Amino acid sequence: MRRTPTLWALVLLGTVLLLAAPPGRADQAFALGAVVAQPTAYVPLRRVGVRTVKITADWSAIEPARGRFSWADLDLAVEAARRAGLEPVVVLAFTPVWASLAQGAEARDPLVATRMPPRQVGEWERFVGAAVRRYRDRVREWQVWTAPSLPHFRGTASEYLALLVAARRASQAADPASRIAAASPPGFDLAHVQRLLTQAPDAVSIVSMAPSGLSPERWLRPLAVLRERVLRGAERPLWLEWTANPGLDAAALVRAVAVARAGGAERLFVVPQVPQVDGPAARALEALQGLAFAGYLLRGPGVYALVFRAAGQAALLAWRMGDPTPLEVPVLPAARVLSLDGTAASASIEGGIRLLLGPLPVLVSGVAPEVVEEAEATLRQRGLMLPVVPPEEDYSQAVEVSIRPGRETVGGGLSLVQRMRGAAALEAVDVNGEAALRIAPGREPAFLYFDVDDSFLFFNDGRFQVSVTVETLGARAPQTLGFNLLYDARGGYRFTPWRWVEPGQGWTSQVVSLEDASFATTAGWDFAINAGANRREDLIIGTVTVRKVAR
Repeated sequence: MRRTPTLWALVLLGTVLLLAAPPGRADQAFALGAVVAQPTAYVPLRRVGVRTVKITADWSAIEPARGRFSWADLDLAVEAARRAGLEPVVVLAFTPVWASLAQGAEARDPLVATRMPPRQVGEWERFVGAAVRRYRDRVREWQVWTAPSLPHFRGTASEYLALLVAARRASQAADPASRIAAASPPGFDLAHVQRLLTQAPDAVSIVSMAPSGLSPERWLRPLAVLRERVLRGAERPLWLEWTANPGLDAAALVRAVAVARAGGAERLFVVPQVPQVDGPAARALEALQGLAFAGYLLRGPGVYALVFRAAGQAALLAWRMGDPTPLEVPVLPAARVLSLDGTAASASIEGGIRLLLGPLPVLVSGVAPEVVEEAEATLRQRGLMLPVVPPEEDYSQAVEVSIRPGRETVGGGLSLVQRMRGAAALEAVDVNGEAALRIAPGREPAFLYFDVDDSFLFFNDGRFQVSVTVETLGARAPQTLGFNLLYDARGGYRFTPWRWVEPGQGWTSQVVSLEDASFATTAGWDFAINAGANRREDLIIGTVTVRKVAR
């Protein structure tokens, strides 16, 4: 009788899979990382599967006066990481006041002055060279700044580019084997990466993205677009720095590692802290870091089935966001099943097992060769994995999407993004029997945020002409009521000119053309209606429509 896969030997699963990996693969191909300020946290991090850590080298603290260096704290952090078995990545950032562009009151505020670029890039280059020479036998990878955006960096894109170029030049002179990572603004800022690779390709050894508050499943499309459209012909290693939502648990971390591997990432750094994981989750993380991504299976909406392999071993990690659903998997007789909650999540069937998938990932080792072959063929034929959505939620062939917000939101392909910073105080109202939203007066700022469905439009690098039509209730008098849009453009978020709402009793519509719209959900949303300047009356919004026309 064929034995049902059980949990009795799972204590060996992570070890078996890691031993099956080629020597050095776990460290060279992928590593889970952390961004931690306290060296006392390094040993506990290594115990939960973390293999690399970012350490900030604060230039303003290291060189408080020109030529007077104090390396003691950085020495301590680098050595503590190495003793804990962690590979240190040093983040070079923060200008000393004496070297900063800051003047007057700005120079007296360290949180402002140190975040500004230096007056002379040569001073920065000198500091980078000194750091790389000091640690060249202990640190191989260096990142330029924590994030090139407010409040971390108070300079322009061109000023950050100058720092990146100078850092690369200094690091190569001090240690030709060193690598320079370009930092990323929060979100999947594909336009930022594209700009760096276009203007300074030789300065960037490693590109990075910083998904903030997004579930791992929402990384799939940006990662696929990054690989297939931004990095094509300019391949670079990819790092992810994930600012997770509060309460990050082991299941979400395992899903994140799997998605990062599927998207071709070399490192995944977790901010603000890696959750405590043990038992099945810890073994799953160790296994995933020791295997290569082979491909994926298409099994319907909401199902994520990723296949990994190494040296004759193959494993499947699968889960479903939504209601539980069965998944049948052909396996070898010695297959083992690992559920993160420690329960048996499978039943034996002829030639395989049946899993009941839910949000908790299930890891199956010993899947049959045909599973690997199917996964590899899917990756080859369809490219990197994208979320599978039901037909009724696929807007790829639509010309326009719309929403009519109110007590019961109507529409499809366009959604409101709630709880954003600066979000307007909203009130659902009825106007002549039609649903609408009133933006409450006296709020500054007052934004209404929208997200265009990614299947409709994502990272529009000139492929479509985009327009947004906003329906509003007429104003009481000329130039007393208006709005503008803040939208995700190819050069970063930008405002459109202010538009006055025409006086009238009924609805009026205005079409806003966005010639350079990117709509890559860079900061978690694509555009916002700004009504912050209205004081004498309320802006009432009806239907909002986004239209695309192929160029």
